[in-house]
Amino acid sequence: MTIMPSDLPIDGTGITEGFTDAAAEVFPLFQEVQGLARLGLNVEFTVAPSSIIATITVTPAAASVLPALLTEIDGARPGSLPNGRLVVTGEMFQGTVTLRVLIPEGWVTAEELAVLTGTTTADPSTLL
Repeated sequence: MTIMPSDLPIDGTGITEGFTDAAAEVFPLFQEVQGLARLGLNVEFTVAPSSIIATITVTPAAASVLPALLTEIDGARPGSLPNGRLVVTGEMFQGTVTLRVLIPEGWVTAEELAVLTGTTTADPSTLL
């Protein structure tokens, strides 16, 4: 990715072509995201000049996919949002995409989430 200095003139035609190319690339992604939504995973991408953040919201109906999803996240760290909702943060694709996975309310406790993400160990007989 090239970041232009702000003192260069803006080429309207180039920007339009760039937007058209980006929009064309989004449609296959849209189809994949729609497929995930049907399975109970809502995905939101935020793209900025130097970052990509993917927020994955897991519905209670899709909670069973969480263990497999969490194993794919590098540096998974459990935490909670200000409203108390559990969330896992981490990275994918060699750290180029930051992930936030929102956990279905009441599906696991904070201790269970720490075990799922490998950040702690516990007696498995007391979990899940």
